[in-house]
Amino acid sequence: KTESNQEVANPEHYIKHPLQNRWALWFFKNDKSKTWQANLRLISKFDTVEDFWGYFLPFIKTSSGFSPGLLNNDGIEPMWEDEKNKRGGRWLITLNKQQRRSDLDRFWLETVRF
Repeated sequence: KTESNQEVANPEHYIKHPLQNRWALWFFKNDKSKTWQANLRLISKFDTVEDFWGYFLPFIKTSSGFSPGLLNNDGIEPMWEDEKNKRGGRWLITLNKQQRRSDLDRFWLETVRF
């Protein structure tokens, strides 16, 4: 408290914690009449722990009803045609409908926490 008896804000409550890289969260619309690139939708970009969880938690909560998600470094589009991703890879997890309802959110969370 200050001399005037006011609460002093703890800097930890408003200082954001930077990530080593800026990231982009995408989803894939899966419209078979469109190209891969036309189906990609950028949800958001973030570079702090707090912003990551702010964008990612709502995504996780809806992912079991959501199209495939992609998490890439900013500036690298999630497609082989991007020169920076030419030698990249992907993790593909195939789930049956029951698993999508029960396990998909947990799989996403465990993957990004890795």
